Amino acid sequence: MARFLAWDDGTCRLLFIRSAAGTGRGYFARSWIGNRDGEVLDWSAGGLDEAAETERLLQRLRADATLHLAVILAPGASLWDLSSRTPCLVAKHRDLLLDARETARLVGTHATAGGDQGIHELSGGWLAAAQALAADPKAGARAQQIIRRGLAAWLAHRDPGGALSEAGFLPAFDRRTVEAFYGEFSPVVHTLEELVEAGLVQEDGRGGWMMPAMVRQVLVERVGLRGHELTSALEQASVNAMAATRGVGAAVDSAVARHSWSALLNLLLEHWVDIFLGNPQQLGAVAAKVPPFIAAQTEYMRIGLRFLGQTDRDGMALQLPGFEPDYATNQTAQRLRRDAQRLYAKPDNQALAVGLLETGHLRMEGLYPEAAHAAKRLLEALHRALDTQKLNPALVSWVELQAGISLQLAGFDLQARQAYERGFHWAQVSGKAFLLADLAGKLALINILEGDSASAERWLAEHDVAVGDVGWGRTVAERTAAMARAYLALARLDYAGFEELMGTLPPKPDNDEFWAAHAQLLALRKINAGLSDAARALVSSLRQERRYASASPLAQRLFDDTLMLAEILERGGMRTGTAIGAEHRDPLLLALGHLLNGNPDAALAALQDVPLTRGMRRRGNLALYLDLAARNPEGPTPQALQRVRRLHRDSGVLYEISILGLVPGWSEVGRALQLEPEEFQRLGYALDLAPAPLPRRPVLTAREQEVLRQLRAGMTRRQIAEADYRSENTVKTQMRSLYRKLEASDVEHALEHARNWGL
Repeated sequence: MARFLAWDDGTCRLLFIRSAAGTGRGYFARSWIGNRDGEVLDWSAGGLDEAAETERLLQRLRADATLHLAVILAPGASLWDLSSRTPCLVAKHRDLLLDARETARLVGTHATAGGDQGIHELSGGWLAAAQALAADPKAGARAQQIIRRGLAAWLAHRDPGGALSEAGFLPAFDRRTVEAFYGEFSPVVHTLEELVEAGLVQEDGRGGWMMPAMVRQVLVERVGLRGHELTSALEQASVNAMAATRGVGAAVDSAVARHSWSALLNLLLEHWVDIFLGNPQQLGAVAAKVPPFIAAQTEYMRIGLRFLGQTDRDGMALQLPGFEPDYATNQTAQRLRRDAQRLYAKPDNQALAVGLLETGHLRMEGLYPEAAHAAKRLLEALHRALDTQKLNPALVSWVELQAGISLQLAGFDLQARQAYERGFHWAQVSGKAFLLADLAGKLALINILEGDSASAERWLAEHDVAVGDVGWGRTVAERTAAMARAYLALARLDYAGFEELMGTLPPKPDNDEFWAAHAQLLALRKINAGLSDAARALVSSLRQERRYASASPLAQRLFDDTLMLAEILERGGMRTGTAIGAEHRDPLLLALGHLLNGNPDAALAALQDVPLTRGMRRRGNLALYLDLAARNPEGPTPQALQRVRRLHRDSGVLYEISILGLVPGWSEVGRALQLEPEEFQRLGYALDLAPAPLPRRPVLTAREQEVLRQLRAGMTRRQIAEADYRSENTVKTQMRSLYRKLEASDVEHALEHARNWGL
């Protein structure tokens, strides 16, 4: 009353009250009259000629200058018509509802265990209900009945169509969320102000708005009488409005809290990728809260949880296949394909989700060719879906990313690169930093493996822009970019930079799906150190340990390339009857082997097998260089040198020149190029061409620096191995690399040269 009386200047002697029963309207009327001469009239039952009755009230007021009249109106009374007849005060439903402070004063020392704030959130300031709860903590049913009885009659007049009552399904209230909720399904977009005016929503005492729990219960019951189909639609609209205005996380939390399982599953189908990219643990927690009987409605929950189980705080690494793949007997794979093809008839979010599960499951099972074919079907469905509906850009980007991985692992590199590029476009639309960084890194890797250094550098620049904003999954997003940089360093013959980059990668391959590229880099590292046997042993051991994962076309080609390169560089040619099957031989390396064996005709024949877009090979200009060498076996002509200069000027890749320099008659090709001193030094290091290499301070890895400190402390190889829990062979390999960099033959020379360099 004090809040209402603050508006009263004392000149009005007539008060109209239009409020629901249970709000204390009689008490409010008597309190307004107070000790003054007055009367409370109850017209709430209706059936009166309110205009005529008001005229009689005015006559009484004119006849008695001290009289005060308080009239409780029926819910359907027209306040405008009545108040236009004479100066009066009007108290509406919301004016009678207690606010949080007023409820606290009412409760006083009789607060329940839930406290006055709990009573206010339950009753929303309905006086009779709040009094019942304050007097008896177990009076919830009675308080609910008070509100139900009063609100039912009130809404029959104030909300006859039930549109405002539908807001009972919305868990949170602000202007944007209310409008988004009604905009989802209603031709009339109702507002927060309308809900407040109707007394259904009120201030929560903390600067926001709330709907009292008991009021919400009545509204939900009222709407429920109109059928289950409507309640399901309203639950979905509520979840969608929360996701649009407060984020997917808030929408998920509200759906779980209210047990809106159908709406939750629909939300997950559309927005699971947003949750996954932000916090995959939350997605797992949400999935765990879904009751078994609900989860059973979608047979894909088990497979999805399997993927979620392979995430951690750094990212996600799919389990490598541990059993022999057999597509024909893999019942899960067969079911996923049938269901995906059925859903692809009318592709939507569910169809894309099932397609993603299919491709991921096939990769985990080692069914790489089948995963690529599934990826192609998934991309066809995605592009048809984009023609007919609006899809979540993050989901589109994720589909393209996962399809690209499946295609690249299976050797379909042109299609994989196209998928990555489309995925990057949609990642820009979505603004998801992880997608931008990861896709840019994979594009850099696939381009450098194809020999396109310029494109790789461009994508690495894109990766650098995005990776700083990546939270979860940064380790994953950085991995392929780091490998691309290492390949790029080799292409430039930047061995110091290569060693530094290798120090950022794990010492041995983990479960990253591009582990085979990491393994090849480790093998190339050994080849560069003159340890071809160690490189072959590494490839052999990985093929034994990861038998089924090594069967992917990506792993097969990378490993076969590595073995062939080791053989060529070690023997200055290639043996006939090499262990690498003809179907797995890189025609570029095969041509190089023939040239080193002095057989240019065979080299030209091998080059005929180089497709225009092979992928999976360091191509670049190498095919053109080897073709020139095969056609000029006696050495480069002026015209050939001019062409080499032009090609190198456009690419700048030294690796290709170093390979060309291995061919008899072409060892001096580096001198014909206009190289910077540092570039010439790198090329000379590879070809032993530079007459007087420029002094260069050795760059040691962190492990080599530690070995150097241990040697300086007088530790033996065995002591170093025991101190660091490594094998003596590992320490021996590290010491050999250290000696090579320091140009030393033993410990004493190594320490002396290290001091000279200030190491």
